[in-house]
Amino acid sequence: MSAPILQMSGATVKPGGPEGPAVLEACSLSIQKGESVALVGESGAGKTTLLRTLAGLLPLEAGRLRSPDRIGWLPQHPLASFDPRWTVLRSVAEPARLAGRSKEDALEGARKVLQSLKLSATQWNIRPHGLSGGQIRRAAIGRALVADPPLVLADEPTAGLDPVAGLSLAELLLERVRARGSSLLWATHDMGMAGILSDRVLVLDRGRIVEAAPMRALVERPRSATARRLLGAWLPLDPREARRQLKEPGSVRPDVEMWEPPPSEEDEEF
Repeated sequence: MSAPILQMSGATVKPGGPEGPAVLEACSLSIQKGESVALVGESGAGKTTLLRTLAGLLPLEAGRLRSPDRIGWLPQHPLASFDPRWTVLRSVAEPARLAGRSKEDALEGARKVLQSLKLSATQWNIRPHGLSGGQIRRAAIGRALVADPPLVLADEPTAGLDPVAGLSLAELLLERVRARGSSLLWATHDMGMAGILSDRVLVLDRGRIVEAAPMRALVERPRSATARRLLGAWLPLDPREARRQLKEPGSVRPDVEMWEPPPSEEDEEF
C-alpha cells in the first residue's frame, strides 16, 4: 500500500491556547489517495476542530501532521465564507489564484468546475447572497475543487438539508472529488449516508479516533461504545437486520457491485 496522503499521529489541539482545555488529545488517523472517509461522532466530540486542524487553521500543541500542500476546504456554513462584495465566479477562482495560476486560467478553471456542478453563468456572475441554499453549497464545492487539491475536507456539507437533497448533494460532491482523483474526508451525523458514500468510517470520541472501519464491518462488529450508540440511534435493530438494510454505494461507486438485502417474508408473498 502506498504512503497515506494525510497522516496525523498523537495530535493534541487546544483551540483556546496553550492554557486552555484540549479538544483533541492523542488523536491519530490516516487517509489514502482516492479514499472517501466519513468522520462521525456525537456533538462536541471534536469533529470541526479536527477538520480545521487538518486544514491548517488550528495549530498542534503536540503530535505530528503530514498533509498535502493544497487542501480544499468546505465549511459547514458556506454563505458566511464568501466575500459579499465579490461575484461567485471571482470567489470560486480565488484558490486557483492563490495556488499560482494566472487570472485568466483561474477564472476559466472556475467556470469549468461551476458548469460541472450545474451552475450557469447567470448564477456565477452575481453575488453570493443571490443564490439559493443549494446553489451556494454547490458553489462552495467548486471553490474547494478549483485548485485541484489532493484532499478535500468537508464539515457537515449536508447540514440543514432534507434527506433527499442532502444525499443528492453528497453524491455530487463525491462524484466531483473522484473525477479529479482527490481524497475526501467529511464530517456527518448521518450514519446511513456515511455507509453509502464512504470507503471507511472514523469514529471520534472526546477528541480521539476510537474506531476506523468500513461501514459493513462497523455494523457487524462495533468495538467502541460510541460506535454502538451511534449505530443504535441510526438503526435500533439487531446486527443481522442492520446488515440487511445497509447498501453499498452503487451510483457513485461503479467499481462496487450494488448489494441488495435478501427478500423478507412479506416480499416473498408478492
